[in-house]
Amino acid sequence: MHAQTAPRTRGPLRPAEAAAAAVFGSLTAVLTVITGFVPVGVAQVLVALPIAFLAAAGRVRSVVAATVASGVVALIAAGPFAVATVFVLAAVGALVGFADRRWGKSAVFVIFAGAVPIGLLLAAGVIGLLLLFEQTRVLLLDALASSMRGTVRAFEAAGAGDDFVRTFEQTIDLMVRLWWVWIGSAVVVGIVGTALLCFGIFRLVSMRSTWSTQSAEWPSGARSGEPNPLPVALRLVTYRYPGASVDALSDIDLTIGPGEFVAVVGRNGSGKSTLARILAGLEPTAGLVDRPGPVGLGQPGGTVTVFQHPESQVLGRTVEEDLRWGIDDVDAEAVLARVGLASMEDRPTEDLSGGQLQRLALAGALARRPSLLIADEITAMVDAASRSALIDLLAEVAREGTTVVLVTHLDDEAAAADRVVHLAGGRIVAAPAAEPRPATVVAAAPTFPQPVLELRDVTYTYADRTPWAHTALGDVTLTVCRGEGVLVVGANGSGKSTLAWIMAGLYRPTRGSCLLQDTPTADLRGDVGFVFQQARLQLQRPTVAKEISEVAGLPHTDRHYVAAVLHRVGLGPDLVDRPIDRLSGGEMRRVALAAQLARTPRVLILDEPLAGLDVPGRRELVSILAHLRAVDHVTIVVISHDLHGMEEVCSRTVVLEAGRIVDQIGVVTT
Repeated sequence: MHAQTAPRTRGPLRPAEAAAAAVFGSLTAVLTVITGFVPVGVAQVLVALPIAFLAAAGRVRSVVAATVASGVVALIAAGPFAVATVFVLAAVGALVGFADRRWGKSAVFVIFAGAVPIGLLLAAGVIGLLLLFEQTRVLLLDALASSMRGTVRAFEAAGAGDDFVRTFEQTIDLMVRLWWVWIGSAVVVGIVGTALLCFGIFRLVSMRSTWSTQSAEWPSGARSGEPNPLPVALRLVTYRYPGASVDALSDIDLTIGPGEFVAVVGRNGSGKSTLARILAGLEPTAGLVDRPGPVGLGQPGGTVTVFQHPESQVLGRTVEEDLRWGIDDVDAEAVLARVGLASMEDRPTEDLSGGQLQRLALAGALARRPSLLIADEITAMVDAASRSALIDLLAEVAREGTTVVLVTHLDDEAAAADRVVHLAGGRIVAAPAAEPRPATVVAAAPTFPQPVLELRDVTYTYADRTPWAHTALGDVTLTVCRGEGVLVVGANGSGKSTLAWIMAGLYRPTRGSCLLQDTPTADLRGDVGFVFQQARLQLQRPTVAKEISEVAGLPHTDRHYVAAVLHRVGLGPDLVDRPIDRLSGGEMRRVALAAQLARTPRVLILDEPLAGLDVPGRRELVSILAHLRAVDHVTIVVISHDLHGMEEVCSRTVVLEAGRIVDQIGVVTT
């Protein structure tokens, strides 16, 4: 396969496009059913909006797929009239979206010109149906005339004159005779009005949003036939992301054969994940990728990928349902036991911890018996024991004949591989010399401890009072003092993240209380800052400046203030106007931290802050947290399985096991 320029999007729907079509189609169907019960005609414009947003960023076939899907759902839920509504309003939404993408603010004239023929066609269809079904038309007009005559009688009883009554009666007779004129006109005016109103709402929303495309496209023309991805040879492969000014990969020469265990190592931003995508079938912008047959991405016997954040790969409602997604011939019990999820077949996936989700994603990959398994930072969310077990499992899979490519930034993980490829700046380089580790400064406990956050007999049960109830925390009692640093550790599934969400006020305890100076944290806003495991999930604005300014509650974007906040987390002013999607993983985490600090929280909670960071990035973040606690006296609670460096931030360690505190090291006496 040879490519000189980024390929134009063609062919069948990509996974992301299919997902978008499904989401927007479902939203369209739901709105169609709901607005059918709303006695306000203008509410129907809401049905057109999801398709408008999809058309503004997607291909025609995405819009068609969403429309058909929503039509099927509407037919089942509300009958044929709802289907007609879906198709008409989807056409209006598609007109709005495509016109806005092509002409921007000037699209209003195009929308008006396009809505008129749509309205005329619909009017012709309505009139034709009324001509065809004469009895229905007569009943409709009789009902309308009777209703209007009732209104006339009401006016007459109120003292209206004979001339007024006579004129009203003549108008009714005229409407009955010329029914096709006013019904057709009403349909045309309704469609044009709906299109213009839809465009107005669309513009208001889009002004506060950005519609980004995928940062990397997956192959558009996968070859048919049995998967045969190995051996794979990369010759002078270069890749540049759309809109980027520099190459993510440059002049890569690499050959990977059957049964190898290859580790790809490098700092954050070195191009590791991009190389993994090339191996999984992404077309390079330049260079040659040579394989004997199709990549077979996701197919049995082909290529499978497991990413750092498994949430995007887990689709099933239960563990076994997810494992069997897309395949039938699998021994679920044996595969789950192999990845450490024995006897969890019926467990709901939403109750799994981050590490358990990662194991499930790996199980789904192994169930396909792939020729090539690409594991991208899959140990970032698991505890030390599980990390070692996963690496041993990958080595075992390689010995059984499956080629394994492990993307990692940890040298001890790479040591298990047969061969290590080092990346730096998008190029393959020689192994760098080991950097000396600076001396560790151990954090001190508060001199005058003052309780600020108190958990009293906290229990939390997922899906409480249902057959799927699962208790994640039981009778947890914990006190955190002002200016203290507390590290919460435990194996995957021990309840660490659930505890973090309760402390942050995002979950309300099933029993017990979580209080910030005598007020339940679930009733507070902004007093407890929380940085998620996946920082990208909480970055909701298009740029760094907008994110920090709006989270801080500023009435406008203050670039100087944003630059000052970024300085607190070790980021330069050059990132102020940077789009969120152009940040590295480490930068996203620090921007999320900066946004939370902008709210001046009394307690700051970080869930797995070191996950996925390389060694220099980890040292820098630890240094920032230590400074915040020592100099700014910020109370910090860190939820982590990664202990390296945390002694510089946290003076106390709380150990969780099966949802209960089993040990505390360095307890503060209050």
